[in-house]
Amino acid sequence: MQPSPLDQLADIHLPDSVNWWPLAPGWWALLALLVIALIILFIIRRRAQKNRYRKDAQAALNRIYADYQTTQDSAKFLHETSVLLRRVALTAHPQTFNASIKGSAWLEWLDHVNPSKKIDNTTRFTGEHGQQLITASYQKNPTIDAGAIYHLCTFWLAQHRNHHQKIPALTPTTRPAEAKHV
Repeated sequence: MQPSPLDQLADIHLPDSVNWWPLAPGWWALLALLVIALIILFIIRRRAQKNRYRKDAQAALNRIYADYQTTQDSAKFLHETSVLLRRVALTAHPQTFNASIKGSAWLEWLDHVNPSKKIDNTTRFTGEHGQQLITASYQKNPTIDAGAIYHLCTFWLAQHRNHHQKIPALTPTTRPAEAKHV
C-alpha cells in the first residue's frame, strides 16, 4: 500500500499573534485627538468658571429690575443696582479695585474697564443714564429711566474686562500737583 499524499503534508504554521505595541498610526492619531479634546474641554470649563460671576450678576440684575417693575421704587432700584455693580467690580478686580471710589470717578472707572467698540452715549456710565446712578439716588422722588439703566448695566456685565484680561491704561484726568522745592 502506498502512503497517502496527505501524510506527506507538513502542519500549518500559524502566524505570530499581533502585538499591541507599537501602536498603529491610526491609534496614535486617535490618542492625540483625545488629548487635544481634553485640553480644549479643560480650557472651556476654566473660562466658564472664571466668568460664572457674570451669569450670577445678570440673574441678580434681572431680579432687581423685575422687583422695580412691580414696586416702582426708584431709590431702591438705584441702590441695589449700584451695590451689585460694586460687588461685580470687587469680584472682577479683587486686587486693583478701590471700593471707596465715588461719584464721577466711579462712573469713569466703569467705562474704563469696558473698552468695547460699541460704546456710545447710551452705553456709557458717564452718559445721561449712567449719571442717574449717582445723582438720582439723593433725590426724594427720583424720576429715572430704569429700562435704560438696566440695559446699560446688562451691556457692562457682558462686555467689561476682568483681572484676567488686558485693560488699557487709565489716563488721569487731572495732573498731580508738583512739589515746589525751595
